[in-house]
Amino acid sequence: MKDLPGCYRVIVPYMSPYPEPLVFRQRDRVAVGDEFADDPDWPNWRWCERADGLTAWVPEQFLVIQGSEGVFTRDYNALELSVAVGDELVIHEEVNGFGMAETADGRRGWVPMKHLAACQV
Repeated sequence: MKDLPGCYRVIVPYMSPYPEPLVFRQRDRVAVGDEFADDPDWPNWRWCERADGLTAWVPEQFLVIQGSEGVFTRDYNALELSVAVGDELVIHEEVNGFGMAETADGRRGWVPMKHLAACQV
């Protein structure tokens, strides 16, 4: 995990496959499934399911995993943002190849870092 407050510009568009926000709170319990393996740039993501049946990808670092169950060590919003080339974002944190981004109009969500480049100063 890195803290990266800074300006980034979208260089490759990204369409979120999960546009609905799913929020977890510290101490929430989830069933922990498989690790994401489709892209080596995105390590350490686990498929998790809440008791209500809702599912999301979760950074392993945000969980204490015991067997097939995990407990959140912090709050986590799983929302991913859809962004277009040229959009400018402020990245507040980087985790496992994704940045927690904020748009000019205040929307916040995760965006793949490989779709971004640092703004020119």
